[in-house]
Amino acid sequence: MLGAGRVPQSASMTALWHPAIRADWLVLRRTGPTAWARVLGPPVLLLAGCVALACGDLYAGYGWCLAAGALLALGGSYGIAHQRLLDALERWRFGWCGALPTARGAAVCTSLLLAAAALMTSLAFVAALLFGVSIFALHRGDWFYALAGIDLALVAGTAVVAIRVFRRGALARVHHVDGIREPLLALPWLNDPRLPHLLDWQRRAALVRWRRGGSFAMVGIVLAAVPIGAPMLEVSALVLLVLAWSWLAVVMRASADAFTSSVRLLAAVPWNVRAARMAALRYPLVATSCALVFMVIGTALLRHGMVALVWIVCAGVASAWPLARLVRATRLADPRA
Repeated sequence: MLGAGRVPQSASMTALWHPAIRADWLVLRRTGPTAWARVLGPPVLLLAGCVALACGDLYAGYGWCLAAGALLALGGSYGIAHQRLLDALERWRFGWCGALPTARGAAVCTSLLLAAAALMTSLAFVAALLFGVSIFALHRGDWFYALAGIDLALVAGTAVVAIRVFRRGALARVHHVDGIREPLLALPWLNDPRLPHLLDWQRRAALVRWRRGGSFAMVGIVLAAVPIGAPMLEVSALVLLVLAWSWLAVVMRASADAFTSSVRLLAAVPWNVRAARMAALRYPLVATSCALVFMVIGTALLRHGMVALVWIVCAGVASAWPLARLVRATRLADPRA
């Protein structure tokens, strides 16, 4: 018999690459362009927004645009990297490949290598964009400062995420990295007695997604676009409008995702689809009412009330599109459909 210390290990237990990376790659290839757009869309939009802000200095000489682009790159890189790393660690640890034998530190090594590759690609993409837009710029000499500011912000944001996620003891509690998943105000009377935990699931999902940096890009772009010397009252109103809309968009997406998951979990259980649909719409409707209150306050503070009113209507329509998935999920689960 072989000794306990001489049992040979499999290749998966000694490989530095986590075996789940191959499964993720196969999923991307089989899903098609939609998955690639979902993966590459946020980083590309973030980098394009940073370069667009830098153009304010390259073409018009507004030096504050460089600082705004760097701040947007810092917050955006932190939000995207934080969410992607946490999702990957959670998927690799508790997903289909969670029971595979892996080498110690394989998840950390693979995540760091992927983060470094994504960071290097982002730096090259920013350099190419800035070089292209600065060819015909009036202040083309400032492109180096724009490149240095955006690159340093991207590196700093990614480094802070890596330190926070991979610090000692953080990997052992992946589900708790986001902090306490309790809302600020507990409102038990909102729960539907027929599905008492659905609304709580939706609230927690929305809270986690918001704390992970949900809709950060729009808030950062709007704040960065505010010119220096703007009236403080109008700036406060604009911030209130954008924050209310961003929070509502996050709540709608989280509520739809939570209800779709609950439909899959209860697929083999006889339940009232109409009652479930009404219970699933409770939290989105309450969130819409709360967001409208802040939007109305922001509209009252702005001088251009009609423009703000049109913006509220457009933002509400754009935020409500995830509810179509909620209705579609109940229609597919309805045996009469």
